[in-house]
Amino acid sequence: MNYERIDLNLLVVFDAVMTELSVTRAAEQLCMTQPAVSNALKRLRRILNDELFIKVPSGVSPTPKAVEIWLPIRDALAQIRQTLQPFSFEPAESTLTFTFVVTDYIATSTVALILPMMLSRLQQSAPNLNLRFFPTTNANASVLLERGEADMALGVFPNPGTRFRTYTLLTEEYECVMRSDHPLARSKLTLKKFAGAKHLLVSMTGEPTDFVDQLLEEKGLKRRIALRIAQFALAPACILNSDLIGTLTSRIVRNSELKDKLHMTPLPLEVEPKPIRVMWHERNQQNPAHNWLRSLLIEMCGSV
Repeated sequence: MNYERIDLNLLVVFDAVMTELSVTRAAEQLCMTQPAVSNALKRLRRILNDELFIKVPSGVSPTPKAVEIWLPIRDALAQIRQTLQPFSFEPAESTLTFTFVVTDYIATSTVALILPMMLSRLQQSAPNLNLRFFPTTNANASVLLERGEADMALGVFPNPGTRFRTYTLLTEEYECVMRSDHPLARSKLTLKKFAGAKHLLVSMTGEPTDFVDQLLEEKGLKRRIALRIAQFALAPACILNSDLIGTLTSRIVRNSELKDKLHMTPLPLEVEPKPIRVMWHERNQQNPAHNWLRSLLIEMCGSV
């Protein structure tokens, strides 16, 4: 391949078409005519010896080659844009929009706690800066960051990968939660009583068990999961109105309006604390706007 024949503008057009999956919409985004976009794709097809896009009723569909090269090209373009931008950030004048993706647990336990404080600070320091929060899973967060569809992710992220950076915002302890007048609330919770109770499991991925079952299995025990749900916000009400007990972090309970009617007690198992992390792509490591907002997020979490 003769790399000198590759015009950077062709890669910009390619990225736009991949993002929009439509030549017409890509032309609108780039403020170009549709024939100009089609001509750029034609040149890139010749250089790469691949069709890149196939016409479909909804627009275009990328070939395997297009899918393979898109993320590296998108990363490279993002790095170039960031390099050419002025290396400064004025919060009071910024109109940037930052997109966060969060797990259900984080939305219930952490975002609900720190977001009001962040909004109050932004109103003073960066009144025109915009925030967006969308749900995701720990596994999907890195994909969204890689594609540039999210700026930061909030979750656990035990194995983030080499292309991502993380910072631990909070560390939470697990406890056993039950209603205040539950029979098991009258005395110390033993391992035998814990295993013999009816349990609630919050499983966002649909898995039928979690780390508690693994720890019990190591001790030759098994529990009955009488209720499995996918939202942490539902857990306190479900526990309050039943004989169920749940293994939750204390912040889930403290953020609930039902906290005064629930009883928390230490688990009869050794469970590692749960780290809550912010994760971002390494291409934004030196971005001044990202650094400013991450610092604000870290400050807010440090005050709770």
